[in-house]
Amino acid sequence: MEVLVIRHAKAEDRDAEAWPDDSLRPLTRDGAREFERVASRLRDWRPSVDMVLSSGFVRAWDTARILRAKARWPKPVRTKMLEDSGAGAAPAMAAFLAEQPEDARIALVGHEPMLGELVAALAGEPGGIRLDFRKGAVAWLRGDPGAMRLAGLLAPAMLRSR
Repeated sequence: MEVLVIRHAKAEDRDAEAWPDDSLRPLTRDGAREFERVASRLRDWRPSVDMVLSSGFVRAWDTARILRAKARWPKPVRTKMLEDSGAGAAPAMAAFLAEQPEDARIALVGHEPMLGELVAALAGEPGGIRLDFRKGAVAWLRGDPGAMRLAGLLAPAMLRSR
C-alpha cells in the first residue's frame, strides 16, 4: 500500500469574526496558487492514486480539488475522520486504511495535528515519532498500515521549485 498524507495549502489566519465556523476558513490566494504548482509536480512524481480522501473543511477540500485539477487525481471523497483532531482520530484512520486492498494508492488531505499522529500510527510508532507538517507538505508512506516506512517527505518549497 502507498499512502500520501497531504496537509492543506496555506489558509487564511484564524479569525472568529470573519469565519465564526473555522471549517469555512479558505485558502489564501497565494496558498492556492502555490499549491497548484505543488500539485503539478506531484503529477510528475506520483502520476496516479486510486482515491483521494479529504476533510470537508474548505481549506482541505479546496486543496483536494486542486489535486484533481492539476495532478489529475480522482475526485475527492469527504472523510469525516480527517476532520477530527481527537485522540482516537489517527488510530481510526489507520484502522480504516488497514481494511483497504494491499496494492491501494491512497491520498489523504487534512489538518495538523492529526496528520502527524496518523503518520506515527501508520509507521507503528504511536507517540514515538512526530511530524509537524507545514502547509502543503506531503509524506509518502509504503507498506502495511502499522508497519509502513516513510519513503519520502516533501516540503512545499521542494515541490514548487522548477
